[in-house]
Amino acid sequence: MRPLDLTGKDPSRRVTIYFEGQPLEAYEGEKLTVALLANGIYWLTTSTEGRKRGAFTFGPVPVVLNGIKNINGRKTKVKDGMRIERQNYGEFQETVEIDEGKPVERLVVDVAVIGGGPAGIGAVLEVQEHLTAAIIEEKGWLGGDLWLKGLPQEGFGDPKKAVKELTGKFNENVRVFKGTIALGVFDKGEYFLVPIVTGKNQLIELMAKRVVLAVGAVDNILLFENNEFPGVFRRDFALEVMNVWGVAPGKKVAVVGSRPEDIVPELERWGIEYVIVPNPKRVEGSERVERLIDMNGHVYEVDAVIVSDGRRPDINPITQAGGKLKFKRGYYMPVLDSRHRIRDGIYVAGSAVSIKPHYANYLEGRLVGAYILREFGFDSNPCLYEEKLKEYEPIPMAVHRIPFESLNLEDVQICGCDVSLKKVDDVVRSGITDLQIIKRLTHLAMGFCQGRFCLFNGAVVVSQRTGSDMSHIDLPVARPPLKNVRMKVTAEGVKEYAE
Repeated sequence: MRPLDLTGKDPSRRVTIYFEGQPLEAYEGEKLTVALLANGIYWLTTSTEGRKRGAFTFGPVPVVLNGIKNINGRKTKVKDGMRIERQNYGEFQETVEIDEGKPVERLVVDVAVIGGGPAGIGAVLEVQEHLTAAIIEEKGWLGGDLWLKGLPQEGFGDPKKAVKELTGKFNENVRVFKGTIALGVFDKGEYFLVPIVTGKNQLIELMAKRVVLAVGAVDNILLFENNEFPGVFRRDFALEVMNVWGVAPGKKVAVVGSRPEDIVPELERWGIEYVIVPNPKRVEGSERVERLIDMNGHVYEVDAVIVSDGRRPDINPITQAGGKLKFKRGYYMPVLDSRHRIRDGIYVAGSAVSIKPHYANYLEGRLVGAYILREFGFDSNPCLYEEKLKEYEPIPMAVHRIPFESLNLEDVQICGCDVSLKKVDDVVRSGITDLQIIKRLTHLAMGFCQGRFCLFNGAVVVSQRTGSDMSHIDLPVARPPLKNVRMKVTAEGVKEYAE
């Protein structure tokens, strides 16, 4: 077994890859970043500011693959004999690519469900008997955050077994698109146009009469010095490497953030040594995490840090589709009508609405499915799900005060696009408090993800420096497309897409 393997791997799939000329054991089908981690390699790229970075916090992971520069390391699967070298950010821009040789396809359904977690699955199961549906999931699996768990979950029991059983009930009215990115939601007459790009770079124009945004939540980024250093993990990445790939994030890890309970049971399940550090100040090391220092000067000798600081609704798809936001329970959330709509025809369900247990998200998906059935004239009972949902109270999230005076702000990364906390703070202290202008001046939230992970902390800086309530700060609306696109379609395809 490799240094950080937690489970045995299929020997028939064993291959050899080369990183910086060094032969390494890997397995067909593994993500490149996971294979390198299993071999104890954390440092993969260097930012434009010369900062070493890994693959499990934020920011792009460009690598040189078989002599070709600007390959996205996060999306690369292992193949025998491949040769990988480190690359700095340089001219790399993370994009969704569309194959120029494939004509644009069209698919018409009654309901488009964006997001394949418990809420999305619930919505599909509710409508599928009477309506056609497409479920679009960016990850390579359905189940969302539930799929990443290894311990029994309330209402579901074994997570992976539950997801397989539920998705196994999908009937012939359902089209499933995994590893597929939705570029936005656009009005087109009586339909909504949802352009999607599959894992094979195929552009599909999805036309739907109703849309369900079940896009889930994103992990909060905690602000401390060198918070993006190789060996620092977001909670969701740590869960994925352990429970999907059977690889440990490290042999002794520090858990930081306001919700250690979201990751500690999983570490205990795998027998990984850990320490909880409630007040991190700085991470240090040469090519990977070697120690964590807290605000009191205590030093923890660890080889990885997991940030488990809660989650917040993914609001970008909501604002792009025309939704409004409000601030409640420590996060921005959509303003919904009595039928969970941001406007006619577009529904929101699950963690994209509020943070709650997986089973509550599933029930909320069934609820919006029941509302949709009623709109189409079919019998349904949304009241049943409304009553069950009353048993679940949404979970509030802490909004941390930033200890500006205790941190070297240049070493704190607020955005993976090489935007330091100092850069944003300097602009705010100069008197500019409009986040749209702050974006332009600092490049905050200007990268591939359009601020899914960093915009909230930008709002916290403005709030704290000006004394404004978070509810009074306007977040910029996400611009279409939701991900940067490299258009490579043929002339015929461009014409068809534009009509």
